Amino acid sequence: MQALHDFNLTHVFGCSAGVGVAGCLLGWFAGRFALRVSNGYRQEEKIADLASTRDVRWVVPGLGLLFAAYWFVVFGLQGHASHEVRPDLLWAYGRAISHLSLITLIVTATATDFLDYIIPDSITLTGMLLGVGIATASGDVQLMHLWVDWNHPQVAIYGQWIPEWIKHHHHWHGLAWSMAGLVGGGGLTWASRVVSSVLLKQESLGFGDVTLMAMIGSFVGWQPVLFVFLMAPVCGLLIGMLLRTLTNKSYVPYGPYLSLATVIVLLSWKWLWQFEVAGVLSIRKLFGDPIGLAILSGIGIVAFVLLLVAVRLYRLIPGKEDATSTEPEPNTESSQSSENSASAVG
Repeated sequence: MQALHDFNLTHVFGCSAGVGVAGCLLGWFAGRFALRVSNGYRQEEKIADLASTRDVRWVVPGLGLLFAAYWFVVFGLQGHASHEVRPDLLWAYGRAISHLSLITLIVTATATDFLDYIIPDSITLTGMLLGVGIATASGDVQLMHLWVDWNHPQVAIYGQWIPEWIKHHHHWHGLAWSMAGLVGGGGLTWASRVVSSVLLKQESLGFGDVTLMAMIGSFVGWQPVLFVFLMAPVCGLLIGMLLRTLTNKSYVPYGPYLSLATVIVLLSWKWLWQFEVAGVLSIRKLFGDPIGLAILSGIGIVAFVLLLVAVRLYRLIPGKEDATSTEPEPNTESSQSSENSASAVG
């Protein structure tokens, strides 16, 4: 496939370094914001031990590295180029700025989640408004259109089918795909929360995780957020068990795994969307098939429930610490933040 825009690699390396520095600067503010949220919460709950800058020292280099990596992948490796979506150069940069804003928000949410198992509404609700606003105002920052069909009989002649109204109403389309991502991300996470609570008889996700996924969906759309939903349990299982083995930590919030899955999708979007095994599987065709989409959504919910079952079985191994003795109790009364339940991943 022809590159979306041709960029000199030397130029891309230089820009990546500059964007990384900008990420470090934003990371300083993000870390301070997370500290303010954490200490405000601890004072409200009368917790004497306040958070310090050491607790968020990873935010500055972490955000800087993510900014630099994103810029190099997107503009150096053409990581967002696709047959279906070809924004002009202005909105190629605009889309990048939108995604870097999302990365800043999810890193900040991860910091507060690690500190106190909370994801503030001030991050997620503000992020939703920002995501929908940018998508609507620009009309051209989507990773993928609201609907693309690679299954019609004449696809070999005419290529993918995209509804005509999308081509003529960019701003309405921006509102539509962003809202679809918001509702899809939040809805799938809410469904997982309900199903796991019914099956395991305890809350497995906090409402902060629901709003976090809704915010992510508002920036990336429903197709990428479905990938995030499918990848998060895998991230949770692999990294959660590794942390348990290395640190014996009995509880890790689920929000950071949603954030990690989001970063993975942003850095590998082109290859995920174009993945195809001839005659067996085509991701693009699957996303144009309502039945296939229902199956994918079901797989994601089942994968999450299996993750929780695996964690519960792991805790039954003789000699393992009883998780209930070290896990935080969810704060269901706070209107400013949403707790992640203790059974998410451990």
